Amino acid sequence: MKRYILLAILFVIASAASAQWTSNTSVNTKVCDTTGEQTLCKIALTSDGGCYIGWFDQRSGSYAVYLQRLNPQGYLQFPADGLLISNNPQSSSLVDWSLAVDDSDCCVLAFTDTRAGSSINPYAYRINPAGQFLWGANGIALTDSSAVYQANPKVIPTSDGNVVIAWQYNNNNAMQKLNKAGVKQWGSAPIKIYGNLSIGEKFNYPTGVASDNGSVILYWIGYTGSFISPSNFKTYTQKYSSAGTGLWGNPQDTLFNLGQAQGTYQPSIYSDGNNGAIYVWQSYVAGPTNCYVQRKNSAGQIQFPVNGATVGVVNSNLRFAPSAAYMPSTGETYVFWQEKNSLQSMIGVYGQKFSSNGTRLWPDAGQVIKPMDGNSFNGLATIIKDTSIYVYYNEIASVNGTIKACKMNRDGVLQWGGSIITPASATSAKGRLGAVMTSTGMSILAFTDSKVDANGIYAQNINPNGSFGPPTGIIPINTTTPGTFSLNQNYPNPFNPSTEISYSIKENSFVTLKVYNILGKEIAALVNQNQKQGAYTVSFKTSNLSSGIYFYKLTAGSFVDTKTMMLIK
Repeated sequence: MKRYILLAILFVIASAASAQWTSNTSVNTKVCDTTGEQTLCKIALTSDGGCYIGWFDQRSGSYAVYLQRLNPQGYLQFPADGLLISNNPQSSSLVDWSLAVDDSDCCVLAFTDTRAGSSINPYAYRINPAGQFLWGANGIALTDSSAVYQANPKVIPTSDGNVVIAWQYNNNNAMQKLNKAGVKQWGSAPIKIYGNLSIGEKFNYPTGVASDNGSVILYWIGYTGSFISPSNFKTYTQKYSSAGTGLWGNPQDTLFNLGQAQGTYQPSIYSDGNNGAIYVWQSYVAGPTNCYVQRKNSAGQIQFPVNGATVGVVNSNLRFAPSAAYMPSTGETYVFWQEKNSLQSMIGVYGQKFSSNGTRLWPDAGQVIKPMDGNSFNGLATIIKDTSIYVYYNEIASVNGTIKACKMNRDGVLQWGGSIITPASATSAKGRLGAVMTSTGMSILAFTDSKVDANGIYAQNINPNGSFGPPTGIIPINTTTPGTFSLNQNYPNPFNPSTEISYSIKENSFVTLKVYNILGKEIAALVNQNQKQGAYTVSFKTSNLSSGIYFYKLTAGSFVDTKTMMLIK
């Protein structure tokens, strides 16, 4: 306990003065904006309504990986400029990477570096909410050959509490499964996924989503020829069991084989909430570039037409960079994209709604969200909650950008006063927008912003009513039967004079929940009894304690977890 407190003190002292979510959209919440460039930010939601944000950081001259955790009120939980994850040697140019949150609210990161030689190789780290390195200070090497070029790792938390990581392995794909202890589940060498070697087929950009019984659904591209000008462009998918065995076609299913795409294009996949997947991609088939969408259920049956449904009829416009989301309550799929004229001088945000069988339900030319004008945009993200659709993007005028967001109903009618709002209004170069949404409908956006010098990392919340700043209402506790032990972040935090602490126990246990001061002295025992499986909420109220950092520790059987909270008077 004392060792934990000493570690935690370093975090909380650095972050104690950090401001919560701001209503000033020209300032936003600074995650990190120190010397050099901070770039390639990623965001993942935690169960308490907070998030992890990670990025590559050039403050020391070469790129290192940093991580920050924010609580639901926007307070930084790690040191003010982030927790250093890795400063191992890095290539001068960066490839893609990823992070995700597992069912213990730990952050799993996967990225590449050159610590083992000249070729980039993938590594994985697992960081708990207190900032402790659970897979060692230097993470876990995923590869079996450091001499092979390996890029673009993607982390996929599985329903059995593990993670699958997929990545490009030279001209093929590879994947490995790790349990919570970091032990490789599919042998010391990753499982390799090969293209048609007889024609020199190459695979790239594997990504995926979780499915049932610990399985994952992967999605990737295949091509022949060069990376810059690929031929025989195809998109593939396969569902892999918890043991790594293919469950659909042999060796995989082909989703699309009619056209071409740029070699740098990365397709996207999204969960449909029913253990199936939504796939989107762009390609040109005897005409302008168009966007396509397909849905597969958990059994591997396609729900839309073969080779996917087009988002709109072919016309003189070009369509790029689709983003999608699925509405489980209605069976509808929504896709949004960049609509450009033939000269690519006019650009807009368009959308399309599809029925459960892939029929277009909005106009064949697409629903206009933002009319085409001279401004470009990137970083398009889509989230669905209940029967509302949320779209976020970075709108670029010349080289400067502002972050935009909108909420619409199922008919495509804008909500939030019928307007597109601006969560980041400072006119400065922006990029790498990521978006998540809490169970209460609060959006959290993370993005790079050059408002100070080279890129820094900033975040902004959007409350359910479209306002910015401190969240409204109390985050509800999940009352479903828990499948794991968990201790949630208290709410509100910081607090005065009371706060709520929620936790879950997956089996009948003797439970203690105690509060300690910064010296490790017990000051309150909130729970000290046998409890049945379930989710619980306990109030902690104090009138005689001074402002400062406190710790609360849950013990339930062999499960132990400790979190920090802040009292401000």
